[in-house]
Amino acid sequence: MGRSSLFVNARVHLPGSKGRATVATSTVGYIATRPGADMSATPSDLRRAELAERMALAGYYAERPGSTALFDQDGQVPLREARTRLAAAEGAIATWVVSVRREEADELALGCKEEWQRWCRRELNPALAAAMGVPESSVRWVAAEHENAENSKHVHVISWSSDGSFSSVMPRQRLERARAMLTDAALAPAVEAALRERDIARSLAVDAVRRIPAEEARVSLPPTGRISYAHLRRWHPETAGEVREELARAAERHPAIRDAEERYRVAVERYADLKGLGGGERDRYVGDAMRDLTARRANALLRTIAPDRTEAPESSRTLVPAPLDGPATRRQRERRMRCEVAACVPHREMAEAAAAVHEHRPVPTGTLRACPTYLTAVRRAPAAATRAALSVIEDATVSSGRRDFGDEAGDEALRILTGAALAALRAATGAGGAAARLKNTMEKGMRV
Repeated sequence: MGRSSLFVNARVHLPGSKGRATVATSTVGYIATRPGADMSATPSDLRRAELAERMALAGYYAERPGSTALFDQDGQVPLREARTRLAAAEGAIATWVVSVRREEADELALGCKEEWQRWCRRELNPALAAAMGVPESSVRWVAAEHENAENSKHVHVISWSSDGSFSSVMPRQRLERARAMLTDAALAPAVEAALRERDIARSLAVDAVRRIPAEEARVSLPPTGRISYAHLRRWHPETAGEVREELARAAERHPAIRDAEERYRVAVERYADLKGLGGGERDRYVGDAMRDLTARRANALLRTIAPDRTEAPESSRTLVPAPLDGPATRRQRERRMRCEVAACVPHREMAEAAAAVHEHRPVPTGTLRACPTYLTAVRRAPAAATRAALSVIEDATVSSGRRDFGDEAGDEALRILTGAALAALRAATGAGGAAARLKNTMEKGMRV
């Protein structure tokens, strides 16, 4: 299963064309009544019909649920009602066929009429609006699900705009965007399942390494210093190499380690396929994921070898004054700013920032306008603070272009906004003779 699992075909019938008149008279009848059109009443149809009856919507359900295959955003649609709507519609009419392979339909939650109805009512309006170049509020459509194809399940859709503003051929760019939106929506259950499988496989792979007996590991650790894979890679690359070699030997001795690694690789590759990655982009994504697994397993092995390792003997430690602007101070400042951003940015704007990260767009700097520290920095040095914040956001956008954050997009957006606010603070405190007073004032505000 991959991006090619969903097929979307579209055709536009312009005003005055013979095809447009045929849609209103023959095509809608064809998709509503031909053999294979599913006219069964779904539980949703029955609930909507009962509600319409209770509300005394006379004539709305002139045909009982189960007598028509057509449905729209609100419920089942009688054939004559659909013909009346199409005859009164102005502008162009678009006909669509959206299909999935029969063997993949259940996994994509498109295996029956009710699932197709639910998916269409949730996903069609934004995609059709993007393709037709009209607001979602003016999109109108009717659809029918068909079961007659041997190898696929599909739905026919007829769409138009309520005000006639859709009256031209859809540009390729808009059509491709609509196809991508529908594909993302259809593959969402499979993507979610792939992410769960990836996380499970990663946990199993790390747990399998944790069960390696310490006496089996043949790694010469440095006598002093921090024990972590990242630290060893930077300061003791030969020891990091020994760790990787030991992981390879452990995979040969213990099938559980080898099987968990292969399961993780398969899950990562499946997720890459579902996201439509190809060529060098796919290779980079898979390579980054496997390197991340190596680091996690290496740390698990190091904790097994030296569970109580300290950086130096207790007797040799000496107390030194904390630096005024050392790593610990910077981390503390970052934590305070992170708390301020999380507390001050409205939930809706934070969601928009997360969406920007997910789509690899720059996070809007306007998101920070509710943060007192950022606003003070901008008032103190408008050009420098704004430029510094934009630089951080642009760098983060470029560096994250190869990553797919998934559920981590919100955390990444918070991290980017925190970095932007801190950059603005540094730029403002470095401008003019009142820098120290401004810095103290801001940091007091961040502690409140």
